[in-house]
Amino acid sequence: MFDLNAFVEKFKLARQTAQETRPGGGLCGLELEWNLVDPQFRPLLTVGTGPDRMSFVDHLRTKVLAPWTGEYHQLEVFHWMIEWVTRPYHTPRGAVYEGRLLEAALINALYKAGRAFGEPLHYWHGNLLVLPEIGPDCVPESWHLAKRRYLQRCVEMYGTELATAGTHCNLSLPEPMLAWDFMHLPASQRGDHHLDDYKNQVYITGTRLMRAFAGLFIATSASTPLQASEEGGKPVVRLTPYESVRNLTFPNPPALDVPDLNRSHADYLRLSYDLVRRGVRFGNNNWIPVRARSQAEPVERLIQVTSDQLHDIYARGLFAAGETRNVEDMAAQIERQNLFARIDLPMARVEVRTDDPGHELALDVANLTLKHLLLLRFYADPDFARGFRYDAEDITRARRNEDLAAKEGLNAVIEDPLTAKPVAMRVFLAWTLNQLRPLAEALGFWEDLQPLREMAEGAPSTAEKMRQKLKAKLGTSDIVPPALLVELAEARKVQVRDEVEAITARLADLGPEQDKLKDFVEHARDEVHLDPRAPVRFRPRPEAVVEGTFASKTAEVLAVSQRLIRIPSVTACPEERMPEIHRAATFIYDYLRNHGVPVRYFNQATFPAVLAHFPGGEQAPAMLCGHFDVVEPEPDDSQFEPKIEGDYLWGRGAADMKTVLSTYMVWMKDTFKKGAPYPPVSLLMLGNEENGELEPMGTPHVLRQLKEEWGYEPSFFVAGERTGEKGTELWGEVCTQNRGVLRFELVARGTRGHSGLAGGSDLTERLLGAREALREMFAKRLTLKAADGWQSLARFAYIQVGTPGVYNITPDRGALGVEIRPIPQDDISGLRADIEALAAARELELVPSAWEPGIACDPENPYLKALLAGIEAAGGDVRIGRKGAGTSARFAPKGQGVVWGQTGIGPHAAGERHYIPSIDPYYRALDAFAAKLKG
Repeated sequence: MFDLNAFVEKFKLARQTAQETRPGGGLCGLELEWNLVDPQFRPLLTVGTGPDRMSFVDHLRTKVLAPWTGEYHQLEVFHWMIEWVTRPYHTPRGAVYEGRLLEAALINALYKAGRAFGEPLHYWHGNLLVLPEIGPDCVPESWHLAKRRYLQRCVEMYGTELATAGTHCNLSLPEPMLAWDFMHLPASQRGDHHLDDYKNQVYITGTRLMRAFAGLFIATSASTPLQASEEGGKPVVRLTPYESVRNLTFPNPPALDVPDLNRSHADYLRLSYDLVRRGVRFGNNNWIPVRARSQAEPVERLIQVTSDQLHDIYARGLFAAGETRNVEDMAAQIERQNLFARIDLPMARVEVRTDDPGHELALDVANLTLKHLLLLRFYADPDFARGFRYDAEDITRARRNEDLAAKEGLNAVIEDPLTAKPVAMRVFLAWTLNQLRPLAEALGFWEDLQPLREMAEGAPSTAEKMRQKLKAKLGTSDIVPPALLVELAEARKVQVRDEVEAITARLADLGPEQDKLKDFVEHARDEVHLDPRAPVRFRPRPEAVVEGTFASKTAEVLAVSQRLIRIPSVTACPEERMPEIHRAATFIYDYLRNHGVPVRYFNQATFPAVLAHFPGGEQAPAMLCGHFDVVEPEPDDSQFEPKIEGDYLWGRGAADMKTVLSTYMVWMKDTFKKGAPYPPVSLLMLGNEENGELEPMGTPHVLRQLKEEWGYEPSFFVAGERTGEKGTELWGEVCTQNRGVLRFELVARGTRGHSGLAGGSDLTERLLGAREALREMFAKRLTLKAADGWQSLARFAYIQVGTPGVYNITPDRGALGVEIRPIPQDDISGLRADIEALAAARELELVPSAWEPGIACDPENPYLKALLAGIEAAGGDVRIGRKGAGTSARFAPKGQGVVWGQTGIGPHAAGERHYIPSIDPYYRALDAFAAKLKG
């Protein structure tokens, strides 16, 4: 007996468990195929000539699409086809959302390729509308040999019938639920079987019963009423009375669609082996509308022998006379054995291959939700739809229904697949929805089925809508001119652009799975930043953004911080991860821009920077500052997967300083939403603090540009580096003094020559002598010892002379590297004059790379006073301190800067973590600081 409440509770718990234990997994996924065409809707074949000639799809995938998209797309049968594959999601909406983002990425790629070729390029769903001469040479050369041979054989058999692009839906059940149910079977029923045996039967049963509804899927997803034809010997496109020309075109030979194939797993094995032995199935040509699938290619089980190896074996006479020596025959036998290896695999999903693409977003969600709910009902209810046995009568009826659905769609009258009685398609749809309604409501999916509920009441399909639109323009003619096809293609691009805006505004709807899509959006946003003309911008309209719900402000800050930590924006090492640094900048820019905060992106130089302010506050006197780059992980990239343990957020950048930066971002967003009057505060965020901000656009470069543009510089500068360093403080110190950073080389020049002949000075001795002279100078000029510990630091970072392992060549260059961290009380200008004099006297070259003295903020600075008062007003204990490590505060104009952050432990270390309880006090102090400035 079907206990709805018990099943729903078990399913929800299993889905939650699966999300927690396998966040990369899911229950729903899509494979999306598209035809790529020119302005006359002719398929795009190849580019280049001679040895540079390549398939257009290969050109698109290797030369146009960004490398990060590689995991999402793959080759299809022909030069002009591409397939995009979503990751699995635990809800249908997640898979559909990602599918639409993939379509948007294709739009941008074709726009980019079209610019290069000097004409607009398009994509189209379903069947080709202009048919080329099709032969084996239409298969992309980049397929590996065995796959290409298989595809060429299919092309020889079916020709243009294969040139169709559809949508395949992949459906699974939560692994924990299957494991729980299997282990709780009666011992007599479970016997000696394995969990895989149980799953095999579950998915074969799901495949069997899903076939009963294939005609319904065709009708609700029909969108291909157009067909390639001829008029007067010339190719034309006709508007047909049919709903899904694609389904009528793609081959589904009866020889493959055999009765009892999916009646049971034993039947599936028996009949599949028979189909391979008889040569009916010779590859992946299992083109029935619904099929059970495994998850992985059985690489270990395949016979990996090439034709060259076979020739070599036979040429050596390694087999006795009379044994098979024909290479082609043996290759065919190996191919057959490998097909056998692919048959008896653990089943993991049901694949439905009926759907046309090209719908509105809501209908795509509804169609996938329908299939998801059906699989759940098949599993939960042992009586539902069991009248479909997959015998000869059922398969014959199913094929008739599918043909009627492709021709007449929702207006068809079919044979009820469960009772064999005549039934109108819309009536059958209404019955199906009514059967699923209790389950849909219990799982929160009923509203997602609204487009199908409207269809059951008489609303048109996508194919009917297209037909109505075209008839209004064609009149009595059924020939669709290329210009009208282009109009349809362009309208689709606009629709996708608008839907992507809606999706990116509602990522919070996906709950715990929103991070999957956010990763994609961040990459896509970073890419379109470099191409202002890209049609789809992958961002929402600010007024449309839907906020996520958080238990507290700390929880919200932590969510943003974890997003930033997952971006490995590494600098200060030989292999800086520049794409990730830009990705982090794009994430920050989008977060603020999407919430309406005015923001400026400095991305013209090597390193990006982002400046945010409130309306009218471009020249705010108080500037907050943070950085989003981090040092290398320790020990490996696992440090970029944040984790919360007790009171600490662990991860690279958690303490230095992505959590404080996230606090700033959330506070800017919240303060903007409160409306005017706004506090005179801006926020500067950098991508190269860890490597010293020597290159643009570090803090000094942005400040210089602002001064050149507006004659503006902030009167008060707050660097948000951590100032609670014990790891348990609720309130960090306000460090009104900060050491500077001086870095320079003394370079000695010599003559390169053989060590046994060359004369001249010893560069090492010269540099060691300079080092001793500098040591004496620093002792006089710098405060290197102080009772309270506030003192300058000086060290000799390196001496580089000669080449390790080379003894017999005198070097022509040597360098002594020096770093000084001076306190603001030391006379750095006098020190520099002394160093320059020393270099001149010893014939050395002074090469400074950083020369930023320490700073000491004026205690009477009104903005400093406001900050201290704000901390007090927020209940904080004001503690004045001094920051030893160099920070961006050293660039504060006229030294009017402080370092004030939260609490963290182990920056740059394997144990880096941020003290979570210090977030909320800091946020409240920002609010109080802003109030003091406005008051």
